[in-house]
Amino acid sequence: MYTSALNSEGDLIYIDEAKKGNQYYCPGCEGEFILRKSGNTGKGSKRPHFAHNELTSNCTAESVLHYSFKKELCNLLEEHVNEKNALNIRWTCPNCSDQHEGNLLANAVSVTEEHNLNVCQPDIALLDADENVIAAIEVVVTHSPEEKVLKYYRDNDIVLIQINLSSDEDLKNISELISAPSIVDYCFNHTCSNNQGYSVDRRVIAYRGKCGRCVSPIVRYAVEIKSSFGSWLSFDFTDSEIDLVKSNRNNIKINTDSTTKGRHPVSICMNCRRARARHGGGRRF
Repeated sequence: MYTSALNSEGDLIYIDEAKKGNQYYCPGCEGEFILRKSGNTGKGSKRPHFAHNELTSNCTAESVLHYSFKKELCNLLEEHVNEKNALNIRWTCPNCSDQHEGNLLANAVSVTEEHNLNVCQPDIALLDADENVIAAIEVVVTHSPEEKVLKYYRDNDIVLIQINLSSDEDLKNISELISAPSIVDYCFNHTCSNNQGYSVDRRVIAYRGKCGRCVSPIVRYAVEIKSSFGSWLSFDFTDSEIDLVKSNRNNIKINTDSTTKGRHPVSICMNCRRARARHGGGRRF
């Protein structure tokens, strides 16, 4: 039972919007649809649906669901890009199980359907200002992308966003499903093997701060991360980043976050250190 169709203007509509007397066509094969909407709700009655006037062997309910979801999602993404609105998504890394979130459209300036990459044609492609594909969105009803396609994405720094569909009900939850995709093949964890195939630019920065105890001026450090999902600051340093800070400054100690176990360099407050030296005792650095 098909629950979506194209009207005579080529717009996608759902069964609850359909009216008797109008013409409707299959989104998959473009064949003519018949609206079956009796209004009966008793025992044995069928729920409203569209049906082919002449059944075609290569058109299935799964293909129509795929087309309808892809079309509506593409419209949603284009609207966000044109209005320069963020679209925040959250996901779990399939390798290390870390939780992540970011703006899917941080670097996207255009959206295309079935973009030809020679090796494959992703359902929806997000392109940057240089017209490079930065993310491929695959809508999956029955068949997941082949391994050669996944390899192509990794080799060409294209982030895979996969959305698995299970029924026509998913058409009512497009915003929710893109906000929490089934698979995002991307990780910010610098120790995760998953991020080796994608570019995550990291740069150590120093900035002015204050001592948490005596509020004297000190230098603080962070890692500026730039990725397909935007830019932000992190306080989880790699060993080489810690070594870089230590090579440039002498008054550095290394702290470990009790929750994440991430290590980060911290400037020693010389004012507090002198005060401890004058009065004796206290914690040693």
